Amino acid sequence: EPAGAVAVVTTNGTAGRFGQTVTALMSVSADPPTLAIGLFRGVPVADAVRTNRCFAVNVLSVEDRSVAQAFAGQGAVSTRYTFDDAWTSLRTGSPVRTSASATFDCHAEQFLVAGSHLLILGRVVEAASAAVDGLTYADRSYGHHVPLPQ
Repeated sequence: EPAGAVAVVTTNGTAGRFGQTVTALMSVSADPPTLAIGLFRGVPVADAVRTNRCFAVNVLSVEDRSVAQAFAGQGAVSTRYTFDDAWTSLRTGSPVRTSASATFDCHAEQFLVAGSHLLILGRVVEAASAAVDGLTYADRSYGHHVPLPQ
């Protein structure tokens, strides 16, 4: 499988506060700024985003590997899907990771059921980035981008 950026999609609102590790995300448009995410319909975050009508995409840094694992349901039960002090929020109230390489706070605008997944288009209302190495996932392992020699 090709390497992909690792992100945690989060939401917060009347349906509750949830997060899920994903690699299914992409930029759709620069004007207006729009992202697409894909969530397995069987996870609570999918229904919550639909109800809350907002989400944040937290593109994780290399130092966030344990966060990726926790929000993928791996590791100790006590650390799964928990938001610690390294989370804050932007305009929509969806949790954003302070150590992320990039964060995109979005209003959910369109939903499409595609087989086992829910595809969601979100209008970016606020974004931030940091000069840190992003976390990637390929061949069932985490890593980071290594530039080729010139």
